[in-house]
Amino acid sequence: MEKSQIFYSDKFSEVQAAIREFLNSQEDYLSISTANSPRAVGDAIQDILGINLQQVLGEDVCKNYSANFARRAMADLAFEDDNGFYYVIDVKTHRLSTKFNIAILIQF
Repeated sequence: MEKSQIFYSDKFSEVQAAIREFLNSQEDYLSISTANSPRAVGDAIQDILGINLQQVLGEDVCKNYSANFARRAMADLAFEDDNGFYYVIDVKTHRLSTKFNIAILIQF
């Protein structure tokens, strides 16, 4: 049985680094007023990744890419890899300065 080329290799770290580098290179997706709102930050990240994720990851990793989901869907972004594994991304923010946070756990 084949395994995910992203989660069972160093590719996970490469994907994470590529997304972080891309987001950090964007200078105008947050304003002073939106930077203080986790919800606004999450929406901005979702929008900018929705437009650019396939370009950031490359078509060898990110095939059949979609950012078109219903407003209330769990998925924000999704794609398949070369082996046909389907990846669903739910964009979340986490304010590091808070002392109490609750994770959202979803089992498929």
